[in-house]
Amino acid sequence: MTGPTAPRLRMQRATDSLRTEHTLAARALAVLTAIARHVRNGDSFPTQDVAVVLRFLRESLLAVHMRKDTDVVWPALAMHGDESTAARIGELFRLHADVTDLVHSLMLFWEPVDDLSAPERLGFADTVDALVASVRRMQKIEEGALFPACDHVPADDRLDWPRRFAELEADRAPLAWSERIATLERVWSR
Repeated sequence: MTGPTAPRLRMQRATDSLRTEHTLAARALAVLTAIARHVRNGDSFPTQDVAVVLRFLRESLLAVHMRKDTDVVWPALAMHGDESTAARIGELFRLHADVTDLVHSLMLFWEPVDDLSAPERLGFADTVDALVASVRRMQKIEEGALFPACDHVPADDRLDWPRRFAELEADRAPLAWSERIATLERVWSR
């Protein structure tokens, strides 16, 4: 006779936390898209709300999430992956550069002295559109090809990932932004 079986616990993989961060980034970008639509329609520029989203993008997406990619995950994938994986990593590096440039471009708009002119409104909205498209493309490549490829990285090479992720998150935990983004979602999901 056997006793009750213990529930089988699945250890969280590093890619699980990256997927969760993707979801939060998508939520923040949905807010930014709604703001861009608002601004494109000629409505006032919501400086404080834009500042919150851009701070999230700078402090969480660029400074933490994308560094997890470039400093931890991608080097291991490049070492253990095939040519297709290497090509995807190359494309992701290009997209990372684009995303970084676009976020920095948007930061020029977030503390205007006066309301934006018509060309500035269009520039802001177009830059948001380009940023959203680049981040979506990045996430599609990562979730569709690279995250599954992480399972082929030897386990002993992945053991250090949670510690290295925690080091990058120190004082900048990406998920700490969730409530601030939720507050903006309530305002901008009308």
